[in-house]
Amino acid sequence: MGGHDVKTLGWPTDNPLRVAINLGNSALAREDCDGQLRGIAVDLAFALGDWLGSSIRLVIFPSAGAVMKAVDEDESDVAFLAIDPARADRVAYTRPYLLIEGVFAVREASPMRDVGDVDRPRVRIASAAGAAYHSHLTLALQHAELVTVPTPGDALRRLGEGACDVAAGVRQAVEDFANQCEGIRVLPSRFMAIEQAVATPLRMKFDVNLFDKFIREIINIGKLDDFLIKNEHDTSI
Repeated sequence: MGGHDVKTLGWPTDNPLRVAINLGNSALAREDCDGQLRGIAVDLAFALGDWLGSSIRLVIFPSAGAVMKAVDEDESDVAFLAIDPARADRVAYTRPYLLIEGVFAVREASPMRDVGDVDRPRVRIASAAGAAYHSHLTLALQHAELVTVPTPGDALRRLGEGACDVAAGVRQAVEDFANQCEGIRVLPSRFMAIEQAVATPLRMKFDVNLFDKFIREIINIGKLDDFLIKNEHDTSI
């Protein structure tokens, strides 16, 4: 796979492509105990660089909101993000390459047993600003109070401290937290499905179809499945 000249993008070949990585979504990227970055977004970033014949520089952010701030301030050129219509005036998306789940965590003693129990008066739900699921909850909730916090980790910490009744997040991160924090459980059903894609800032005037071709090719040759299996994801989209 390869042979696509980065000059097709109108990008100087001596400049690395700055790829934004969101560590707030552990389904996509995480830092291991040795400080090394791991995850499907990291693998895809390097595969994209090889495909374009370009060097890349990973730019790390703590949340999707921070990634979008970097997009606005010209601190990244490409990002791995959830498809969120609320961002469509700022970025263009490829086809999705991965589906992840938005879920709720509650304290063990909570009477809530399923997602249908959550949207009720006096229920406080902590959710990270800028996340695709936060945009969804902003529109979907009718009775519960949405408490906006800076990062997904902050939402989970607030739940652990008893400062909210529910924390929203992606399944992998929420389940990891529940496994490490006694007295926290995850409601079994998802409240939304979240499609993940490559996003390019509209200000860059990149042809998103080129990035979409990259995603299509790695799907067709089975490389995406290799990355998904390596990172312990379901291979279905």
